[in-house]
Amino acid sequence: MIWDKLSGKEKIGLSIAFAFLAVAFLDRLLISPVRAKFNALNQQIRIGEKQLGSDMRNINQKEFISEEYEQYLPYVRRSGSDEEEVAKILGEIEALARKSSVYLVDMKPRKPRDVEFYKEYTVEIEAEGHMEPLMSFVYQLNTSSQLLRIETLRLNLTKGGTNVLSVSMLITKVLIL
Repeated sequence: MIWDKLSGKEKIGLSIAFAFLAVAFLDRLLISPVRAKFNALNQQIRIGEKQLGSDMRNINQKEFISEEYEQYLPYVRRSGSDEEEVAKILGEIEALARKSSVYLVDMKPRKPRDVEFYKEYTVEIEAEGHMEPLMSFVYQLNTSSQLLRIETLRLNLTKGGTNVLSVSMLITKVLIL
């Protein structure tokens, strides 16, 4: 056979080469896949530990979050039908306009829009007034107890050269379903 014809040094060299190939073969077939799986599991464990830590912090803050939620619940919870909610919004806008000495030209409520877990009520208004009362009106709308938000605001000078401004606004309110 070929092995018998080799010298002692050649037999040792060939044995070392076969041993090296066997170790490389075992590494590729067994050790590397096991090590990769082990590293992937360790990564999943680290991610799980971080998520668990975050979840534990949330659980520990449950009372605080519940108290905060209860504090804001009256502002964002529906208290009646869509028509009643729109009427409340229109009433609030009229009261704030009267308080600010702003003349409301037109108010057009739009159809409420359902978005996943909340409902958005929108009212388009046109008003006239001097700059200071209008700015007061805008401020009062944004700080209203009904959490109204001005989406768009357009200011124009009225015809006739007076310092009265015409304003067009899109006001929204969001309520949790």
